[in-house]
Amino acid sequence: MFDNLVDIIFPRRCAVCDDVLAPGSKGICASCRPRLSYVSEPRCLKCGKEIEDPDEEYCGDCAKTKRSFEAGFPLFNYIPPLSDAITRLKYHGRQEYAEVYGREIAEAFGERFKRLKVECLVPVPLHKERLKKRGYNQAALIAKEIAAETGIPVNEKLLVRDKKTAPQKELNDADREKNLAMAFSIQKDCNIIPETVLLVDDIYTTGSTCEGCTKVLLAAGVKKVYYTSVAIGAVTD
Repeated sequence: MFDNLVDIIFPRRCAVCDDVLAPGSKGICASCRPRLSYVSEPRCLKCGKEIEDPDEEYCGDCAKTKRSFEAGFPLFNYIPPLSDAITRLKYHGRQEYAEVYGREIAEAFGERFKRLKVECLVPVPLHKERLKKRGYNQAALIAKEIAAETGIPVNEKLLVRDKKTAPQKELNDADREKNLAMAFSIQKDCNIIPETVLLVDDIYTTGSTCEGCTKVLLAAGVKKVYYTSVAIGAVTD
């Protein structure tokens, strides 16, 4: 009764179309659910994106580019309407979407993360200036909801972003690598290095961000790095 009253005064919105949900409802509306493009099999054994040929093990990206992480677990394909929703999450203050996406990831992959013996969730960090401007790190919000659903703790203090990089969407593949060189580091006062971590982000595109984080974690003593994301971009050949 109280929850429904709160929903009437402060109505929840669909985390895809942003329309007001019926009182008592939360997450993704019935109209949007069938419009979402879930990543389906066959998947690349490395980054986890869809591949067309079931006889292939890797997508075009991973077949030609060395990846330092073990494997990836993206949930949706990065196409409308989800791509528009993620833009609202990142740039238009719709922080509540992160709770929905984190829950969706946990439902899809939570048991897998436990079988992989993931010790902690590490959200891809924002530079302090960007964090101050935006007011929140969407990856951290998503990670906190995954933690709430799975019991795997979040570690926001392990990895830091030292360099304020240009937005990745504005760069080509070569420039993305340069952009992220020396961008991340391990927190100076970090005394305990976990053996297995799961990076959490909103979007995986070329893998440059994930690779930059992974290399720093491995150099610090982490044994295995996996990643998960709300969405993943299309295959490039």
